[in-house]
Amino acid sequence: MIARKSLSFVRLAPLAAMLLIGGPLAASPALAFGTAPSSKPPKVSTPASPEDSAAMAAKTRATAEALYKKAWEDSEAGKADLKKNKPKDANKKFAKALKRYDEATKLDPTYFEAWNMVGFCSRKTGDLKRSFAAYDKALQLKPDYDEAHEYLGEAYLMSGDIAKAKEQLAWLKEKQSPEAGELEEAIEAAGKGQPADQAGKGW
Repeated sequence: MIARKSLSFVRLAPLAAMLLIGGPLAASPALAFGTAPSSKPPKVSTPASPEDSAAMAAKTRATAEALYKKAWEDSEAGKADLKKNKPKDANKKFAKALKRYDEATKLDPTYFEAWNMVGFCSRKTGDLKRSFAAYDKALQLKPDYDEAHEYLGEAYLMSGDIAKAKEQLAWLKEKQSPEAGELEEAIEAAGKGQPADQAGKGW
């Protein structure tokens, strides 16, 4: 019995010694964890050339503009439904347009016209909070965008803040913008008790 234990110790001694002194078993991750290290060199990503980046940006913008065009058709159809006194049909079209305008801004966050129309369609579907945020984004990108100022004025009318609407009107008049007439008409109509969301031609 003693002889067998001694023999086992003799067999295991070299292995223990290799582990203690940092031999092949201790040094090799393959032997320690059972997975051979990869012999392939790590992949190095190559940055896109300026030409490639410009081409990708142009393609993305083209897709965003195509979405904008389809959304514009939907929102114009919604305006037509409002004139026909079909608010439910109009709401559906504005909601459909809103999704497309929103997609356009995700593709190109600098697309200030699309942000403006996100504000417009949000206003038409009753989401004034989102509408104000979208107009703010459009005007951050292009502070002198008169259409956004006019639409923002109409959003203020919807919220019942005529004073803020008049501030936007004053800005438009100072810039001699043709949008001033539409907002002024909407403010006058709202003052007479006409629903603010349908006052004026700016819709």
